[in-house]
Amino acid sequence: MKLRKIIALILSAILLLSLVACAGDGQSEQNATSSATNSGSSLNTGAAVSKAFVVESKYYTDRVIVAEVDAAKDYGADPTGKTDSTSAIQLAIDHVAFQLKGGTVYLPVGNYRVEGRIIVRTGVTLIGDYVDPDKVKGTDYGTMLHVYTDKRASNGLSVISMYGGSAVEGITVYYPEQNADDPIDYYYTIDSQNSASSRTVKNVTLLNSYMGIASPIDSITACETFDNVKGTALKAGLYIYSNADIAYYDKITFSPKYWASMDKSFNPPSEDKVRASMRKSKSCGLYVRDTDRACFSDCTLDGFTYGIYSDEAVRSEWNGSYHNFTIKNAEVGIYSLAASTAYGANFSESSISGSKYAIQNKSVQASGVVNLYNTKVNGKTEGKIIELTGEKMIRDKYSSKTPLPGSKKIFNAVTGYGADNTAESDATAAIQKALDDAKSSGGGIVYLPGGEYQLDGSLTVYEGTMLLGSYMNCAFIPNYGTMIYAYSKDKELITVNGKNAGVVGLNIAYPENGITKTNYTERVKNDYPYTVKCTAEKTYVTNLCISATSKGVLFENADNFILNRLFMTAWYEGVTVKNSDNGYIYGILTNVGFTHGLTNKRFSDWLMSGEVQIDGQKVVFQYAKLDYNICYTLTLLTFENSKNIQLIQNFHYGAYNYAKLNNSSLYFENIEAARIIKDGGRFFTLTGNSSVTGVNALCYGNIKPTHSVEAGSKLYIANMDVAGTDNHVATN
Repeated sequence: MKLRKIIALILSAILLLSLVACAGDGQSEQNATSSATNSGSSLNTGAAVSKAFVVESKYYTDRVIVAEVDAAKDYGADPTGKTDSTSAIQLAIDHVAFQLKGGTVYLPVGNYRVEGRIIVRTGVTLIGDYVDPDKVKGTDYGTMLHVYTDKRASNGLSVISMYGGSAVEGITVYYPEQNADDPIDYYYTIDSQNSASSRTVKNVTLLNSYMGIASPIDSITACETFDNVKGTALKAGLYIYSNADIAYYDKITFSPKYWASMDKSFNPPSEDKVRASMRKSKSCGLYVRDTDRACFSDCTLDGFTYGIYSDEAVRSEWNGSYHNFTIKNAEVGIYSLAASTAYGANFSESSISGSKYAIQNKSVQASGVVNLYNTKVNGKTEGKIIELTGEKMIRDKYSSKTPLPGSKKIFNAVTGYGADNTAESDATAAIQKALDDAKSSGGGIVYLPGGEYQLDGSLTVYEGTMLLGSYMNCAFIPNYGTMIYAYSKDKELITVNGKNAGVVGLNIAYPENGITKTNYTERVKNDYPYTVKCTAEKTYVTNLCISATSKGVLFENADNFILNRLFMTAWYEGVTVKNSDNGYIYGILTNVGFTHGLTNKRFSDWLMSGEVQIDGQKVVFQYAKLDYNICYTLTLLTFENSKNIQLIQNFHYGAYNYAKLNNSSLYFENIEAARIIKDGGRFFTLTGNSSVTGVNALCYGNIKPTHSVEAGSKLYIANMDVAGTDNHVATN
C-alpha cells in the first residue's frame, strides 16, 4: 500500500475515534478538529531543494507572497489560454506537495484554459494575482481560469478539488460556454475531498458558475476559512454540510451583477436574464445542514429563490452567528426545516427580504428558533422568531493586514543557513543566524521551508522581519508544512521585539508537555513560558497552530497588534494582552483536538496506540489520552490595562474562564465558549474600569454561564444564547 494511502487511513481512524468520543454530546464540538485531513500527499522527507522566491505581483501590492514554484515559468502553464494548462498546474502542485512537504504555487496574471480538474494537495496554496471584480477595468481579471471541463453535474467533477490543509487564493473562474437562457449544469466550481478540514478559500471570484463551492458531501469537516468570495451562481452559491468546530465565512457576496457587468467582449447576458435563470433553477444562496455554529460576517445573497435553506438535521440542528448579513431579491429569504432547539440561529445588524416569505421557519421541532437583533425583516414570517433591539453594533476600522517587512529579501533558513528540517538536530542557531542577518539588512523574510524543525532554544524576531512557514494559511496538518518541536523552558519560544515584525504560517508542538485526566492538575501549571511574545507596536501573529502549549500568545506594550487566525491547545493560558491598545484579534479556535494526529515518535509518552480495520487493512494509529469532559484551559483570554480591543469570530472548547478584563475594553462579534467548566467558571470577568460590548455570544455545555462584573465596569451582550434558554441581552 502506498504511504499516502496509509496516512489517509490513519487519519480516518483518528476521525472515527473522535466521533465515538462525542457520540452522546449532541453537537460534536470537538470531533472535527481531530478529523482526517485526507491529504493526498506523501510523507516524503523532501527530495527537492526549496527555491523559494518573492512573487513580483502586479496587483497584490499590500502583502508579500513567497512561492516555491511559478506554474507558468517552471511548468509551462499557458497564460495566453491557447493550450490546456490543467496538467502543468497539477504538476506544479504535486511537486510542492510531494517533494517539498508543502508551500505555495504561484499562477501569474493570465487567462488559463482548464479542460480537466485541479487537485490542491495538503500543505499547498495555489495563489494567483487577484483583481476585485467590483473594481475591474476592461477584461483584466488578474489570474483567470477559462473552464472547458465536463458539462454534466451528475459526474461530480469540480474544477478545483481541495484536500485538507490546502488553500486557493487570488483566482477568478469563468465558463466561456455557460448560457443564461439554457444553462449548463456544471458541478460545483470548488469542492473538497472527504474529511478535508482546515481549507482556505480567499479572494476568489466565480463569474458565472452553475454551482459555487461545496463542502464534502458525506463526511464531517471543520475549520474552514472563506474570505472575500464573490460571484454569480445560477443554481447554488455555498453548500455547507456537516462542518464542525468552527467554520468562518467573511465577505461572501453572490449576485447576478458579476456576470452581467463583464466587459462586452465576454458577451455577458443582461442582469434580468441572469435573475430569470436563477429563478428558473430554484436557486439557493446558502444550503446548510448538520453544521455546528458557523460564523458569517459581511455577507450578501442576491437574487436566489431561497437565500438560506436549512435542511433537516441528522447530526446537528441549524445554528451559528450571522452578522451584517443581507438577503435580498429572494422569494424566501430564510427557509428552515431544522433551526436549533438549543440556541437557535443568530442574526444581528442584518436585512432579510423575501417576496413570499422573509423567514419561513418550518423546523421539525416547534421550539427551533431564529433569533434577530437589530435586524430588518421585509416580508411575511412563519414559525418561532425572537426579535430584539438595542445598542447598534459598529466595529471600528482597525487594520487587519499584516505589515510589510522591511525588505523583500528572503533568508532561507535551510538552503542558506543549514537549518535541519528533518528534526534530527537542533535548528535554533541556524534560524537565529538568519534572523540576525535579516536585522542587519533592515528586515526581510526568514523562510522555513516545509519539514520538521527541533528547537531546543529560543528565537528573537527583529523590526521589519517576518518569520514565515511554508503554508501561509491556518491549518492543523502535523505531517505537512513547517512543523516545529519546541523544548525550551527558559524563555518564550519566539520573541517578537521590533515594530512591523511577526510570525506567519507555523505549526508548533510541545512533545514533552502532554497531560491526561490523571495528571491534569499537576501538569497545568506554568511548565513553559509563552509560545510567542510580542513586545512592540504593530507586531503580528498570523496563521499559527500551537499544540500542547502551557501558555499561548502574549502581547505586551504592543499597540496596534494583530492576531489573525490561531488554532491552539493551551493547558494554562490562551492569549494575554497587557498594556496594548487598539488590537485586532480574529479567528482564534482552541480545542484539545489539536493534539490529535501527532503521530511522531516524540509524543509516544503521552499518546496511546489503537488499531482499526479500514478497507480490509489493519491500521495502527495514535491519539492523545485526553478526556473531553474536563477543562483544559484555565483562562482563554486575559486583558490587562488594554483599551479598544476587537475580538471577531472566536471559538473555544473547554475553558475554566473564557475572558478576564482588568481596566480594559473589548468589542466582539460572533464568539462562543463551549463547556465552560462548572464550580466557579465564568464567561466574562470584569474588574477595575472595564467594558465589554458585543453581539452573538453563544455558550453551550455543562452549565448556564455566569459573569462577574465589578462596580464601575460595563457588560452589554446582544444575542446571548445559552443552551435551553431563549436569546437575550446580558447586562450588569
